[in-house]
Amino acid sequence: MHWNHYRYHTNSMAGETAARAENKAMSLQARCDLLEDRIDTLGLVCQAMWELLSESQPDLEQALSQRVEEIDLRDGKRDGKLSRVQRECPRCDRPLHQRHRSCMYCGEITDQENLFQE
Repeated sequence: MHWNHYRYHTNSMAGETAARAENKAMSLQARCDLLEDRIDTLGLVCQAMWELLSESQPDLEQALSQRVEEIDLRDGKRDGKLSRVQRECPRCDRPLHQRHRSCMYCGEITDQENLFQE
């Protein structure tokens, strides 16, 4: 009798765990789909900007390539990634997380460094 109750309870818990994992996977897939849509939109906008700019500036491709390399090397390594510079909280001087607008230690709201920071 106890064994059957134990097996039922264990199976029930396993089923609940599996359901939670499936829900989380579906939620993550939905977030991934949204991010892919955003990337596609950004790619479209970048292509449109590139075409507009290159029509008016014939030597733009070389200048852009040089600027991309310059920005890529700002962190000391050529890896094709935009690395953000570590910032400190103006109130408590602790490191700020790159993706948060407020300090996780003291709650200070910080300003964006530039237009592209979110």
